[in-house]
Amino acid sequence: MSKVKFGNTKKLMVLLLTAVLLVVGVLDGFGGNTTVFAAYKTPKLVVTGADIEGGDVKAGDTFTMTIHLKNESKNKLGNISLKLSSEDNQIITASGSDTIYIDTIEKEGEYDVVVDLKTRGNLEQKNYSVNINYQYEDNNWNAYEESATVNVPVYQDCRASISEKRLTKNSVAVDGKTSLSFKINNTGKGSIYNVTAEITGDTISDISSYAGTIAVGESSTIDLSINAEKTGNDKIHVKVIYEDTEGKSGSITDEFDFEVTEPVVEAAVTEQPAAAGNSKTLIIAAAAAILALIIIVSIVKKIRDKKYE
Repeated sequence: MSKVKFGNTKKLMVLLLTAVLLVVGVLDGFGGNTTVFAAYKTPKLVVTGADIEGGDVKAGDTFTMTIHLKNESKNKLGNISLKLSSEDNQIITASGSDTIYIDTIEKEGEYDVVVDLKTRGNLEQKNYSVNINYQYEDNNWNAYEESATVNVPVYQDCRASISEKRLTKNSVAVDGKTSLSFKINNTGKGSIYNVTAEITGDTISDISSYAGTIAVGESSTIDLSINAEKTGNDKIHVKVIYEDTEGKSGSITDEFDFEVTEPVVEAAVTEQPAAAGNSKTLIIAAAAAILALIIIVSIVKKIRDKKYE
């Protein structure tokens, strides 16, 4: 009797195993070999990164971004929607809706979303965030929500100006000096770097001054001593060179009227000691003449007096 029971048990186990295999086979046709365990796992759709066409994004310009998606589950995902946004609408879609729809992404598949975006023209030069909120469903119509953020580096055309120009003297003689001062102002939306002022001219010694970095809205004052080398009526030329965060160079120029004259020749002066000596001689001679006259008069008087005695 025990053998019969063992045989019946063995047959029952075979039937149960066959039934399980049939169920797995049927479900496999609807979504994958691991569908039976889907209830215990969360499908993963992830943003693996983003590329910006051209690399640089200028404030106020439209640019193309490619967002990379990957289905990290072993099941097909569908009804996918991505909504793009940014703080204070700093970056928006160039046209159309800010929501993008995708039908399906195959299991372990990758998908690229290409979208045209536009930045506000008054943005400062720095990194900005584009938020991606997305929803999707698995093959059992279970809904999921995820989010990701990608960075967009925005730059501005650097702008600078020169103000408060002052030249102490507009005209000096050869080998003379004058003082030159002015301010370099950062009038753009991004910092400027390696700021250098170069001063040149046909009548002066060329000179330069390094101002370094000037932050947004800030200024740097340049004070220089200018040496006059040769005569002429020329200009002092000022050139300010700077760089943006990408190392791109920019420059501004200005100039001052300037004249260099011949050195002043001093007139010859008569030596005073000689003149003083002549005057002294004349005084002594006059005194001697007066003394001689007194002596003569005295002698004549004595002779007269003796004659009448």
